[in-house]
Amino acid sequence: MSLYHNAKAFKLPDSKAKCTYCSTEYMCAEGPYSICPLCESIAVAGEKSSTDPAVASKLGSISKSIAKGAYLEAVENAEQLCTNADPKVLYALASLYRLLSDITYLDVDYTMKAFMERNADNRNDEPKRNKYNAMHLESRNRECLHKSIETIELSNASDENSLFIKAMAEIKLKRYAHAAIILDQQPNTTLAFRYAKMALATEGNERDAEKKINELLSAREISAIFYAARHLAMRKEFSSAEKLLALISSFIDLPKYKIYEKRIKSVADAAGI
Repeated sequence: MSLYHNAKAFKLPDSKAKCTYCSTEYMCAEGPYSICPLCESIAVAGEKSSTDPAVASKLGSISKSIAKGAYLEAVENAEQLCTNADPKVLYALASLYRLLSDITYLDVDYTMKAFMERNADNRNDEPKRNKYNAMHLESRNRECLHKSIETIELSNASDENSLFIKAMAEIKLKRYAHAAIILDQQPNTTLAFRYAKMALATEGNERDAEKKINELLSAREISAIFYAARHLAMRKEFSSAEKLLALISSFIDLPKYKIYEKRIKSVADAAGI
């Protein structure tokens, strides 16, 4: 079967999980841990989080603010956490910053003429406008990723979670060679490293990307549907990619799926497809 049909035939797992960091609730396959589909952190089942409860609550409030469209509120809460020293918190926060940056870009109508007053009206408070700037949010995203990597390196942490975060942060910074060096030394026996290798193969457009996505689909990893959609979009199979995004959105409604769907439509329109 093709990647599209394998993803389309995905059966939703029966177990429920809640991300330790961003508080996203989702369905997952049974196991000691799962990967959050929003921030892509490791969520350990049935284990009390080591994260400061106040920090975890603040992270959760950011994702909730994003979900209800209160983006300025989300940014202000994120700014209170960007000096945190926990690499796991920084990694999760980076994903939320990236999401906010993407939302900000899409919130601006670049087709408007003259002074684009309607866009300006959304940012008429100068201090908030600066925090709402997409480039600022993207810069914060990269800052958190770099800081997360450096903190792990300084601590010489070599546990699975730390190596997973380090590799995923490198992938999100598009430093694929750095991620490959980390992951080439890790086994294929754990979900975390298989997930990271799937992400690297997809984002780096490697030849075995489809194989690795199919492996995660077989493991009933819900985020593998998103990576299948990304892979198909990169191959210009836009219609199939959009259908898979609609499928995963029926399982779990996250802003990042809607954002990627808009991107696909934009590219497809530009290509006349």
